Amino acid sequence: SKLWRFELEPSEPLPGASRVRAMPGGRRKWSSGRDGWRVQWGEGGTLKVEHEGDGLTDAMLQEWGPWMDAQIERKFGSDPPPLVASTLNFSRNEIGDEGVRLVCEYLQAREISVQMVKFFKNSIGDAGAWAIGQLLAHAREPVHEVHMSHNLISEQGALSIFESIARSKRYPYHLERAGRRDSQGLTPVWLRMEYNCIRWALIEGRLEQTQIRWCAADSRDGWGPKDTSPMVCMHTLFRSQKLDGPSLGVGGGQASSSRGRAVQSPAMQPVDPPEEELDVDGGAEEVPMYMFLDASAVRRFAADKGSAKERLFTFQGLLNLCQQGHMECTPPNDVSMPQWLGPVEERDRIVMVITDTVLEELASIAEHSPNDRRQMEWLTKAPDSYLKRSHQWGILEVLETAAHTQLIKLAGWEQRAKELRISRWALRNLDFACLWDSQIDSPGKVLFVTGDDSLCTFAAEAARTVDGLQRVAVAHVHKIDRVFASDREHGGHRLYEAAQRP
Repeated sequence: SKLWRFELEPSEPLPGASRVRAMPGGRRKWSSGRDGWRVQWGEGGTLKVEHEGDGLTDAMLQEWGPWMDAQIERKFGSDPPPLVASTLNFSRNEIGDEGVRLVCEYLQAREISVQMVKFFKNSIGDAGAWAIGQLLAHAREPVHEVHMSHNLISEQGALSIFESIARSKRYPYHLERAGRRDSQGLTPVWLRMEYNCIRWALIEGRLEQTQIRWCAADSRDGWGPKDTSPMVCMHTLFRSQKLDGPSLGVGGGQASSSRGRAVQSPAMQPVDPPEEELDVDGGAEEVPMYMFLDASAVRRFAADKGSAKERLFTFQGLLNLCQQGHMECTPPNDVSMPQWLGPVEERDRIVMVITDTVLEELASIAEHSPNDRRQMEWLTKAPDSYLKRSHQWGILEVLETAAHTQLIKLAGWEQRAKELRISRWALRNLDFACLWDSQIDSPGKVLFVTGDDSLCTFAAEAARTVDGLQRVAVAHVHKIDRVFASDREHGGHRLYEAAQRP
């Protein structure tokens, strides 16, 4: 597996990255030799633009508008029909505010309507969100879907999108294609804004003032109430946002770098685990593997070297592997890595996930133990703590789960959890991991790691009847360490030994 690297020949280059498939239609070559701009034409004036994962930047997008003009003239001459882009996909690139503005202004100037806009996994901030709001308000036809997750949008950008929708009075819109509609044939715009830097609690009052009707649902057609369409439908996990990288506190903050991607865990076959990082936006999944840690696992991962003895699965052990080049990661900019390491693919990463629920439980434990209190303060506040260093190397993220106020997947299992003395925090954390997994098409992308035998017993029992829990591998951290320590066939033992070396 590329999730874990052990290079027997350090001078040997890594296998080349997979090539981007070109779509039928017009195209140009970039200077690198890769297939460049692409447009796929359908019937009449319909078209589709797919540039997901092409490494596009704002500067490169300056060429896109003139290139599109040439393609339109080549196909239709000087009198094109009304143009409709069924999909405009610029996801997983390096696009910022200026690139989004260029695209949105071009579409409005040429009166090209867009049904689905995808800019997820870029570096778009509030100015880019404002441009999207203008497109929603002024496009020739209402926009059906907007995918903006995994960016750098704050409350200001989110508010500008909502206020543009409210002022336009175009939503909900009349839906002519197949899909759910209310009694008047109306349906809301589907808006994806998970995993940005939005503190919804700070703007809820302002949203009420806009008198915009909105809801949250698990799917595009899951909106409510039943007979009257809202203006906007967001995903149920819309409150799952990036927390402040430097502080890593429960309060969170604004993401500090483009490294804030969805967290994922490795598909470690020896542990029998159940994307696209968590690809909440669909498409070819390139999610990492998310390794959710509960409070017992965090305490074990953070154990002092003297008490930790020899093991791989500690924060220090994983950081050692990153520094040696044996674990896929995104190192700090000032760190030089071995030349034989190629580019990191998102699907090859392992990302540890700690939710604010876990931090709450750790804080509660610390109230009764001076040693735990000191360790908690160091973990969350010290500049050299394991959490901050792991975050800097791109192998850990802290998620806010404020919207997850009640059990969904594990509803009805509270009594059994109580009998096994499983804390309410641990139960909520496992439930959230199941919800996270439900948004990923590919199986084996979510691993739940614990140091509690009772939680393993509970998960095994619940998995027999709970939909979705079968896909989430729940493993005791001791078992994972033993698997790697005893694996001499696939190199697990060598990784185990390397983790002990700084």
